[in-house]
Amino acid sequence: MIQAPYSPATVVREADAAPPRSIRFYQALFAVNMLVFSTLLVALATLLLTPYTSLTPLEAETIRAAVQSRLDETVADPLVEVAPGVFVRSSNIRGFRLNGEVYYYYIEGERNFDPLSRGAVDDNDVEIVLRDTDRQFPLVVYRVRE
Repeated sequence: MIQAPYSPATVVREADAAPPRSIRFYQALFAVNMLVFSTLLVALATLLLTPYTSLTPLEAETIRAAVQSRLDETVADPLVEVAPGVFVRSSNIRGFRLNGEVYYYYIEGERNFDPLSRGAVDDNDVEIVLRDTDRQFPLVVYRVRE
């Protein structure tokens, strides 16, 4: 027979574990995370979706007034026949020159014949300088990048 030393059983206490957290703690943690991430998302969307324009508010108002004067016939802007029986302002096709720049415009929700609406230029080739949403159909003014 093999003799082995015998020692009485020792009682091992479980290590003191962290107290269990309630579900409310995890709900609060989730809420804080959602608040932080939604704030970051809104800030990022604002930065990326805000159109950048190099115009001052006075220049933007001058351009808006120039387009409006062409639309309400205050400025002589002859009609051009683009299709049989379809007449549009020549500034809608060729744009108009103001302070050495050529600007084009279109009215959303209407038939337009500007270069962007005709597909003569790509969206990436234009710089939108004004978007007037105070009208029933928004007015968009742009210039073609060189």
